[in-house]
Amino acid sequence: MNAAKLAAEAAERGDKAGEAYWLHVQKVVDQAPPLSPEQVARLRVLLWTEPEDLPAAA
Repeated sequence: MNAAKLAAEAAERGDKAGEAYWLHVQKVVDQAPPLSPEQVARLRVLLWTEPEDLPAAA
């Protein structure tokens, strides 16, 4: 999910404060400089991934 989608969902609910918040979040993120490869590598370990089904031990 991204900030634009969350802002649109808030607008559909009539939540003006929520919409303004998510639009502000998107603006701040858009202004941020790109991450370096080292930063990406450090953050990658924090991302949740679905556990894989591993074969049972023999």
